[in-house]
Amino acid sequence: MLRIDLDRLRRAGRTRLDADIPPGDPFWGDLDVFPRAPLAVRLEAQQAGEDVVVRGEMRGTFTMACRRCLEPVAVKIEEEIGLLYREGEQEEDGEVLSLPEKGTELDLGDPIREHVLLAVPRFVNCREDCKGLCPQCGIDRNKGTCACTEEETDDRWAPLRRLKKDA
Repeated sequence: MLRIDLDRLRRAGRTRLDADIPPGDPFWGDLDVFPRAPLAVRLEAQQAGEDVVVRGEMRGTFTMACRRCLEPVAVKIEEEIGLLYREGEQEEDGEVLSLPEKGTELDLGDPIREHVLLAVPRFVNCREDCKGLCPQCGIDRNKGTCACTEEETDDRWAPLRRLKKDA
């Protein structure tokens, strides 16, 4: 799906790749991101001497769990993509990727997955004032209250709590 024919690219000098990756596609594999709709990937590959430069963008909406109450939250991403492929070994900093030694296709699946993982925020909140879940009974404090009481605190932390209150 996210493959570029290198022979065709060498002949034409430039090629376009447009793909919509649906939520149930094997592309997502074991990633911890859950697309709500197809991820739109729009790329253009260009031959630059012996190198291949791939530029474009991806857009999509993902479902993530609120870090406080675990309710689903929609997260939109719009990311620019820039990849450089060169013959030989991949550089340590990961900015230059290796062209395949044998074969006529360039698989962009792994770099696109990596871009998705970097674009999606690590944590989200459903709203700024989310109260989260009760640590004792698990009730969603945004939807109701419980009769649980705060646990006793460890007095060894008291000096730090006073510092926080003084600030």
